[in-house]
Amino acid sequence: MKKGIITLLGVMVCLFAQAQNTEMELIRSAFRLEKKAMVAEFLELDNAESDKFWPIYEKYEQERAEAGTRRIKNIEAYAKKYENMDEATAEALVKESISIQKKELELRNKYYGIVKKELSVTTAARFYQIEDFIYIGLLNELNNQIPLLLKK
Repeated sequence: MKKGIITLLGVMVCLFAQAQNTEMELIRSAFRLEKKAMVAEFLELDNAESDKFWPIYEKYEQERAEAGTRRIKNIEAYAKKYENMDEATAEALVKESISIQKKELELRNKYYGIVKKELSVTTAARFYQIEDFIYIGLLNELNNQIPLLLKK
């Protein structure tokens, strides 16, 4: 099982290494489109609400992209050091992961307030729930793909 995990991690590293910025941006773009479709489906906005919401959402997504980039870089760093992880690197990777999660939570809180002000508490709460659902799903998928750190 460990060999399979290490192989999978190696494949992920290769994919990240081979993916040029343009290719990575295409993957991210596809994710954003799918995510936007999910948000639209679950929010069920009328035309007036849509006119207010989507510009806010676009700003949110622009700000959220930074955290995604940081997460990818952190995963790449983890993958490169996986078999020979030292204490300092493990500490730095965990601290970066914590920092990314804090930033994402702060961002969702910020945009909850903006959506609440511009639309309604209910719409903002639904938006927050949808973002949590997507975020938890993404983290769950990542955690299923990334092997647990080897015990030394």
